Amino acid sequence: MASSSSPFPGSRAAASLGWLLSSLVMAALLLLVQPTASLAAPGVDHSAEPIRVVGQLPMNLNPSEQQDFERRTLALAAITRAKDAVTSYSCNADIEHPGTYVFVETWPSELALKDHLETSHFKDWWAWVEPHLSGELVISAAPMDDFFPIS
Repeated sequence: MASSSSPFPGSRAAASLGWLLSSLVMAALLLLVQPTASLAAPGVDHSAEPIRVVGQLPMNLNPSEQQDFERRTLALAAITRAKDAVTSYSCNADIEHPGTYVFVETWPSELALKDHLETSHFKDWWAWVEPHLSGELVISAAPMDDFFPIS
């Protein structure tokens, strides 16, 4: 945690945000590895609550594969927005880690996300992506009520 004498304004908020995003990424890994796993703590049913998902995909792509990845990912995003019950869905390049892409998604429920993971458009995209991973896939998810403004 940043000290109060940090020369970087907002570094405490940045550290808190970094911790929060790291926590989210770890929880969501279960969604792709074990799509039937629940995000909720034992005895707590959050399956009908809106959730936020953050996924980090480290990729090893040559220039041609990168163009193919971007084309496939743009198509996945368009189909997901048109056909799935998603609230927001984006893929971003991590400027600090070249070749790593960060997905930020908001779903109306865990069930809506699980339904998306079972679609042919997601499974086809994933079948192409998985062999190109260059490291650990890191995914986190949390109920939207766990998010709060950082001031």
